[in-house]
Amino acid sequence: MSLSLVALAAAALALTGCSSDDGGSGKGSEGTSGGKGSAELTYKGGDGGKLSIDSVGCATLDGKLTAITAPANADSENPAKPSFTAAVSGEKAMVTLTTKDGTTYLHAAAPGVTGRESGDTWVVTVAGLKLEPTDPSGASITVDGTITCGSVVGI
Repeated sequence: MSLSLVALAAAALALTGCSSDDGGSGKGSEGTSGGKGSAELTYKGGDGGKLSIDSVGCATLDGKLTAITAPANADSENPAKPSFTAAVSGEKAMVTLTTKDGTTYLHAAAPGVTGRESGDTWVVTVAGLKLEPTDPSGASITVDGTITCGSVVGI
């Protein structure tokens, strides 16, 4: 197993407890930014639309963004609609986006997700991110927008 895959798995595990609705700091060796964060994403193609999510959790490893979960309290037992998740490795990201109506799109190694540290949090730019539908009868979408991490866990 490659080091980057191990790092992504660790980041995903850290995110499962990095945020709470009561402002708790969650898990991790280093947490920053007490806000909830936000994601404002538009998508074209397919059914086109806009997602607004008011809580975002992120993880970093060695000063690099490794994971994004919006909403921050999303989990596999109760999938959120809408939602955006990404596991970032270098210039590529494994991304899943679910719309309000439950339509899911994904890409296993997509370019178009970049993050930069801004004060005590991270700002993520999504530009020209092409995602394919999980339903083979659906059409692909292209996603653009900005995500501000509300909680950041450093591993």
